Amino acid sequence: MNVLLSELESRLSEIREGLSAEGLTHLLVSKKGNICYLTGMETGVAVVGLDEAVLWLKDLYIEHHSSLYLDDNYPLDVRVYDMGNVFDYLKGKKQRLGVENVSVNSYRELADKLGYNPPTTEIVESKRMIKSRYEVEMLKTSASIAMKGMDKAFEVVRRGLSEAEAAAEVESELRHNGSECPPFRQGILLASGSSTADIHANPSQEKIKDNSMVIVDLGAKYNNYFSDMTRTITVGSLGREEKEISEFIHNLEMETIDRLEIGMPVKDIHDFVEREIIKKGYQFYHSTGHGVGLEVHEKPSVSSDSSDIVREGMVFTIEPGIYIPRKFGVRFEDMVYVGKKNIEVLTR
Repeated sequence: MNVLLSELESRLSEIREGLSAEGLTHLLVSKKGNICYLTGMETGVAVVGLDEAVLWLKDLYIEHHSSLYLDDNYPLDVRVYDMGNVFDYLKGKKQRLGVENVSVNSYRELADKLGYNPPTTEIVESKRMIKSRYEVEMLKTSASIAMKGMDKAFEVVRRGLSEAEAAAEVESELRHNGSECPPFRQGILLASGSSTADIHANPSQEKIKDNSMVIVDLGAKYNNYFSDMTRTITVGSLGREEKEISEFIHNLEMETIDRLEIGMPVKDIHDFVEREIIKKGYQFYHSTGHGVGLEVHEKPSVSSDSSDIVREGMVFTIEPGIYIPRKFGVRFEDMVYVGKKNIEVLTR
């Protein structure tokens, strides 16, 4: 059997176990990442039941994806999409239906059509946190492409080149090495000088100056799996404060990764990083990391409000940073895989 089809069978089986554990009989799925996880496609609406699974696709995509679902081992029944047909299917069964966490407006619209308020669940998102061997291989390949892109960044980032020009060369390198698209909708993040203090600064026409820092936040997408990494590149020589903070953040990232172990609360990772940055006299403006998989940002959230525990099979980022408005910012980020015996850094 095709490896992906075997994966889909296993995932659907786990979702059914989750449904039973929560007292549900069916799950309505429409989020892109969850659809991809359960169907192998990035479009459509699915209902996973204890005894069956149905995927509705628009006519165009039924034809486009036929090579996948026409395989006798494809584990979902594929039908032509019509939202009315989906609700007719749901109403025609006596069941306890669960739905994904969606926006308030989407939930209200869904509840109105169903005639009742279905319970929300994160069964799929929780299962996606633990990567299979197949997924880890996809993520490792994606990470290897990202590293080639970062090598290119170190090669092209120089005085006189605009941020946009540097970003274009890096993005071209990522594509050339097999990336399907950038990790972020707007492309990679590349900022220089005082713009590095803007956590999500997009590349501009600003020229990179000598004796400054450049933050490059990039990744790749391979076979639907993302990667994400950040480096702070030095152009010329740094002042004392810049050099001290750059070394501090780099060392803090390494120390944080060294402290990771199975069974520790995810929030403890963030709390440690935030505590160390505050002790240094600065604020920490974002979470310490996030899961990476079929989406570049997914569970677990490595933040103070996380209730997750570090478990074998997780893949997430560690990305401490310090940002001083109107002056500069520093961030380093790597993806880590929690193996049975050790923590593996995927982006080195």
